Amino acid sequence: MLIETEDTLNPNVCNFYFDKTVLNYGDAEYADQKTKNSSELLQNILNVSGVVKVLLLPDMLFVQKENQADWSFLRPLIMAEIVDYDFQKFHAFDFSKQDIMSQIEALIEAKIRPYLMRDGGNLAVLSFDNGILKVHLQGRCHGCVHAAQTLKNAVESTLKKYLKSVSLVQEEN
Repeated sequence: MLIETEDTLNPNVCNFYFDKTVLNYGDAEYADQKTKNSSELLQNILNVSGVVKVLLLPDMLFVQKENQADWSFLRPLIMAEIVDYDFQKFHAFDFSKQDIMSQIEALIEAKIRPYLMRDGGNLAVLSFDNGILKVHLQGRCHGCVHAAQTLKNAVESTLKKYLKSVSLVQEEN
């Protein structure tokens, strides 16, 4: 499997992109150092010294490290875990409401926030209930004439693509 890495605006976050889809769309798995139930792959990556959070999506893996950890050491170890893992045996775990919020936050950090920050914007998650995620657009996104379009086409579509539990994203002030 070919794996490409991408640094993000957060120096503690790196995205690992796959050359093929490894999960069904709508499947995702989040884990951090406190997570007890997660796949063997995520547990193996979390066992790499310095890794604190992982989010596996159908086409990428989001990894967050500790401040003092070094990507030049971590990247090859994480890539080895991905390449060695048999995705045929992957099964998604049932998530509690707190786990879903962690997945949402990690997905925003991995895919949405870098997009918004390129234009001087950002967003804050306010709440998630019954499939509805309430957010507050910040920076240049707040009050922008394209804010509704950004919310629908960038934020909501990305979250719905990867997380079955998200049905709607609403702006709250």
